[in-house]
Amino acid sequence: MEHTMKTFNVSEERNLRDLGGYPGENGRRIRPGLLYRSGALHLFHKEELDVLRTLGIHTILDLREAFSWKKKPDPEIGAVHAQYDGKPSKGAEQIDFTERGFSLTGQKAKDQLSRLYTYYEDMPFGYDAFHVMMKELKEGNTPFLFHCTKGKDRTGVAALILLLALGADAETAIEDYLYSNTARASLIKAKMKEARQIHPEDSDYLELRYLQEGVRQEVAERVIDGIITRCGSFEGYLNQEYGWSEEDIHVFREQFLE
Repeated sequence: MEHTMKTFNVSEERNLRDLGGYPGENGRRIRPGLLYRSGALHLFHKEELDVLRTLGIHTILDLREAFSWKKKPDPEIGAVHAQYDGKPSKGAEQIDFTERGFSLTGQKAKDQLSRLYTYYEDMPFGYDAFHVMMKELKEGNTPFLFHCTKGKDRTGVAALILLLALGADAETAIEDYLYSNTARASLIKAKMKEARQIHPEDSDYLELRYLQEGVRQEVAERVIDGIITRCGSFEGYLNQEYGWSEEDIHVFREQFLE
């Protein structure tokens, strides 16, 4: 089923979008105006924040670590902030997320890529931020906005989980994941132009540079495949990870599907 992305009067680089309109369970559409994803709110200028305020956001979940909240907090838009423990998901401690970490070459770049892919694959498991997200949504604290820094990695995996939880198929979930490349196209283009001038023959270095600003389909596929491998089905994941019963899943879908 075709889905038309709802656009807002903000820079595409803000990566703001409504998950409403995507097909979920049995082809029913996700209700618009309930689930929003974006990049960091401190990057929004005044007029863009005014756009956010018109959405009537009730709850915001900032997926950044605690030190980021303190250094560059979300501006006030009249919403409640859901609180999680501020710790990154499993594997983050093994990865250098600084500019240096995304400038590695040769074997070091290859090792960094391997750690990154494993980090994304493990993210749906044991991550307090996602447990808080699912609890807030189960309780109906909407409209709900979730974001990280660039709105593509942690936010992207969170959106994958929500779309699949609402019965969307993998193709639909991946479509949304990849839209970050459209929203951030100018940033990706500039980054890759610079990277090709520095180490044009080092494919792993170039891939790291790409992942600094964009996303890859393989990452989304590994996240989804990892869930199915460990839990047997997505419903099994909701049960094992969050303790949701079949009735919980049914009620959740009734809340968000039209």
